[in-house]
Amino acid sequence: MQKYLSLIIYGIVVILFVAFGIYGCSGYPAQKKAALKQAVEEKGYTEVTPELMEKVKLPTKVEDQITGNAVADWFIPLSYVLVGFAMISAIVLPLIYAITQDPKSLVKIAVSLVALVVVFFICYAFAEGEAVKTPDVEMSAEGSKYIGGVLIMTYVMIAVAFIGAIFGEVSRSFK
Repeated sequence: MQKYLSLIIYGIVVILFVAFGIYGCSGYPAQKKAALKQAVEEKGYTEVTPELMEKVKLPTKVEDQITGNAVADWFIPLSYVLVGFAMISAIVLPLIYAITQDPKSLVKIAVSLVALVVVFFICYAFAEGEAVKTPDVEMSAEGSKYIGGVLIMTYVMIAVAFIGAIFGEVSRSFK
């Protein structure tokens, strides 16, 4: 079962990679054509013809920029999708395993989630909420306090992970 699940996940990743690759590379010809048209116009020609566009050679810097844009056009959305896929997999797959193989471990998962919620509310209580109003952003005091609570919780979790790593290394060295 686990072998097939891994193959399914790898297959989904490959399909996403190919789909986003086709999507991203489809923008390359249009970007190159626009750059060639601009280069012909900069040379002083009033009428842009395909023959003129074939004669104009783009500078290497511009060609590299067009290629970089085409790659970024598909790698950035692909990375968002893959991170989302990884997050969903990291949550759903252990739950499926716990439900099918070890239902008692669901209690541990519930306790962990409750602990995270408690830590968040503690951090939220320490956060300061101040209304923010700029030309670009308008945020209420409650929204500011929520973001502050999330940031404080992030700092706390980083500290807990760091202390846990040090404690784990020290305790292993004495065993």
